[in-house]
Amino acid sequence: MAKKDEVKITQEEKVTPNDLGWNDYVLGLLSDDEKIDGNPTTDGLRRIFEKAMNCTVTHISTDVVQAPSPENEKRATVVYRIDYVLNDLSTPEEIKHRSVTGAADVYWGNCDKVYRNHPVAVAETRAEGRALRRALRLRKVVAAEELANSIDDNPDHESVNKISSNQISFIDSISQRLNINVKSLLASLDISSDNIYAMTHNDAVNVIRSLSTHQQNLDSIPKSLLGYESSWR
Repeated sequence: MAKKDEVKITQEEKVTPNDLGWNDYVLGLLSDDEKIDGNPTTDGLRRIFEKAMNCTVTHISTDVVQAPSPENEKRATVVYRIDYVLNDLSTPEEIKHRSVTGAADVYWGNCDKVYRNHPVAVAETRAEGRALRRALRLRKVVAAEELANSIDDNPDHESVNKISSNQISFIDSISQRLNINVKSLLASLDISSDNIYAMTHNDAVNVIRSLSTHQQNLDSIPKSLLGYESSWR
């Protein structure tokens, strides 16, 4: 007769989305490079989705419901849909076929600077991540791509194609040091000074380039540009 400690029973317990251990089970299917600071990547969720849910994806679609434009601050809104069918033969036929959607809204104010010029692509990835999280029934889990770590400040005045607060500060600092009247400088460059915060990023770059040239050669500053005034902004 075998001793009690010699008897080993191996039985794989099936974890379901209703179990407390479901989150740990799903996240455990991911590799280390499919997580960023503990948050699953959308690529990782996509890879494990069919395995975790024992299903087959039948169709996916992307709908750009709002395209970026100057009028909406380069904002993109995307809805991502996943259609899938459960493979479990015990599941009633009428509920085997399922679909889930996820939506994401992206603009310069909620997107990392490095990706802010691609709002549609970012929105699509975030929307897919949200759809996968919903389908996987993950609780209190956010996909890595839904997080932003480096966002521009001053959201009332900046957008992806407009002058930044850093550019404004730099222009003011150099102009004051060189005793240059910013509005006169803008006029000489054929740039409107009616609303500084509406100035484009490219125009701001041209202003800074001109100031840098004058800084390197003080004799290049014409008298018509002299007379710094702090009220320019």
